[in-house]
Amino acid sequence: MWLTGDIQVVHELCLDLLADLEDIAAGRKENESWEGNAWAAELSAGGVDLQNLWRDVLKAHYPLPEARRVVAQYWRLLAEDPDRTRAVIEWERENGRQHPFQGL
Repeated sequence: MWLTGDIQVVHELCLDLLADLEDIAAGRKENESWEGNAWAAELSAGGVDLQNLWRDVLKAHYPLPEARRVVAQYWRLLAEDPDRTRAVIEWERENGRQHPFQGL
């Protein structure tokens, strides 16, 4: 629900999330916080903790490897869109580095 509800089909958001997950897994970043329309997420080496912003009972924890795998699969779904290449080039220009996810 988090990916489809908050990341949706916005390539740039998915690229940001992939970069954060890769940076955390590689030790380049300790943690990151996300807040969208419906979900708040805390990313760390321990995993991804999700909390729905509207219903306290909706929360979840996913280990970091599982979250990376699922977000990579979601990117592949979005990657079928012709804007994918433009989004990657723009992300790399804006961030001043090559995107850390190898599956682009």
